[in-house]
Amino acid sequence: MRRAIAGVILLVAICCPFVAQNAGVPGNESGRILSLENSWDQAEKNHDSRAMSMLVADPFDYTDDDGSYMNRAQWLAHIEKAVDEYDYLESSKMAVQQHGNVAIVSGMYKEQLREKGKSVMRSGRFTDTWIYQNGEWKCAASQSTLISN
Repeated sequence: MRRAIAGVILLVAICCPFVAQNAGVPGNESGRILSLENSWDQAEKNHDSRAMSMLVADPFDYTDDDGSYMNRAQWLAHIEKAVDEYDYLESSKMAVQQHGNVAIVSGMYKEQLREKGKSVMRSGRFTDTWIYQNGEWKCAASQSTLISN
């Protein structure tokens, strides 16, 4: 009997570090993260910096398709100032690769916006890095690259 109890205690002692290591790490969250990506598009299109602030981490790094860089405060100010006037903005072909509490989303986007009074249609690819902290997914970094239509 003592041997059986000792075996159970040993098994629990061996397994505890693995359980503790994975505590708080969500299972497959692809659907939830893709929903957040769609919320991002809506917040950006509608110049909703409040909604965007709920999606991005602190700190946050953004590299735009022209190579310019913005931190969290600069990105939120960019959204609020309505620098980009969208007629259309949509992401597609998104794929999520989740690695514990980190998820990488890659995809494509199409946008039609007004620049200097002219309508411009552009396409690009993006990569977003999401982190899971305190029960929430937040985007910690985003990068976009223009591609030919």
